[in-house]
Amino acid sequence: MLAAAATFFRYARELPRFLRSPLTPTDCRALIEGSLRAREQNFLRLVRRAIYEAPESPYRKLLRWAGVQYGDLERTVVADGIESTLERLLDAGVFITLEEFKGRRPIRRSNLTIDVTPHSFDNPVLTPEFEVESGGSTGPRRRMKIDLDLLVYDAACRYCYFAACGVQEFPHALWRAVPPDSSGLKQALIAAKLGRPVERWFTPIPVSWSPASVPFALVTQYALWTGERLAAPIPRPEHVPLDHPEPVARWLAEKAHQGTPAVLSAAAGNAVRAVISAQDLGLDLAGTVFRVGGEPLTEAKRRLIEQAGARTFSAWAMSETGPLGGACGNPEAIDEVHVFRGKVAVLQRPKILNDGQTCVPALYLTTLLTATPKIMLNVDTGDYGVFGRRRCGCLLEEIGFPDHLHTIRNYEKLTAGGIQFLGSDLIALVETVLPERHGGHPTDYQIVEEQEGALTKVKIRIHPRVELRDEEQVCQTVLRFLAGRDAGGRLMSAFWQQGGTLQVERKEPYVTPAHKTPPLVVMNK
Repeated sequence: MLAAAATFFRYARELPRFLRSPLTPTDCRALIEGSLRAREQNFLRLVRRAIYEAPESPYRKLLRWAGVQYGDLERTVVADGIESTLERLLDAGVFITLEEFKGRRPIRRSNLTIDVTPHSFDNPVLTPEFEVESGGSTGPRRRMKIDLDLLVYDAACRYCYFAACGVQEFPHALWRAVPPDSSGLKQALIAAKLGRPVERWFTPIPVSWSPASVPFALVTQYALWTGERLAAPIPRPEHVPLDHPEPVARWLAEKAHQGTPAVLSAAAGNAVRAVISAQDLGLDLAGTVFRVGGEPLTEAKRRLIEQAGARTFSAWAMSETGPLGGACGNPEAIDEVHVFRGKVAVLQRPKILNDGQTCVPALYLTTLLTATPKIMLNVDTGDYGVFGRRRCGCLLEEIGFPDHLHTIRNYEKLTAGGIQFLGSDLIALVETVLPERHGGHPTDYQIVEEQEGALTKVKIRIHPRVELRDEEQVCQTVLRFLAGRDAGGRLMSAFWQQGGTLQVERKEPYVTPAHKTPPLVVMNK
């Protein structure tokens, strides 16, 4: 209780300072360029303070096991750079798997075992101003500490990628949840810090004053009051459930009709919901822009949005770190981002998944700034994608972000009924193959695994609005898709067919606590 009170006191003291001094474009560039010049020093400072001077740090124990002292690390970074140093550490066994990072299993390396919890990787040098929760899409929601200094850096990055995409002057709205979810308030504060407050804040869940929610409601309410007092307004959240997106669609259409199309920040699936609603209502969204993140922006989603006269651009972020990449102004892929290398270092290595056959280009992340809520040192996040450098000529390359990442997927939690799916395969099935053959939209289908007694059932959850002629044909489409993947897919397809494992379920697809619509949901796991 005392710790929570102290955190809120810091928030109440520091938020006015944060809002009173908006960043200019010059400030944004200077902040980013400064972080790039000091990249090695920032990394070494963080490692020294948050790892080597933190006796309980699992990284400290892991580095000691690998025989790496701080002086060794410092010499290697100065001589060869951060990425080369991280490559050597990875080869020496200094990395963290996703299961370890989430506290689901101990760290085990030959003769070493380190017990961990989800809080083992909290940043010990962080003095937070408020707390939120992670999205919970891969497990239980976890408390996350936020430092306003990190939001200053994130604001600078956001200005640059909005400018690269030509939308920095557009009216801006959010369809993001209120605390304890992390996304809505952080984005509202970032916009206010840039002197371009969001005009509307639509939230899938209302502000709650239940006993468990009071601390989060106070954080939201204080932000609204302080923003109004300092002429940096944060709009009052308006409850718009995902299954009734009409207010969002109407506001976007109104802005388009006025000749000032807006940017809406939302999960990719929720952007699709707004477009479908506008189509049903006969509304014109021409010129609207959707800034999407939190789930893959796929070709099927992009195509539906562009058919409405709108367009999209992407961001790459994690609850544990905040934004890690912003949209390229001259992309070659629909979800292409520049990695914010002043904030994170990225390595890529081939990874064989549990089936022993599927190989993905896994990403390993290392945080560089002391204001980051979680310390990451070669953490396998479950993400993979196409990572590399190319000349694009956009603003983000100009200011020092040459690394590009696109086709971002996640291999974790993609196992159902004994089949391990590659993220891209599952998305193709749910968003393209099934809608094209049986009607509906990319967000109308979902694979759900459930335990029924001792048996595992795999259900194709289909939105009731999709008019089906024959449910059995849907099952056959899925089985043929699996059989066409590889020998293992053919075998499992036969098992599913013989055992009656696959069924159709007429329900709206499940939405996670973070208000995302994943292609696969494993229930009762």
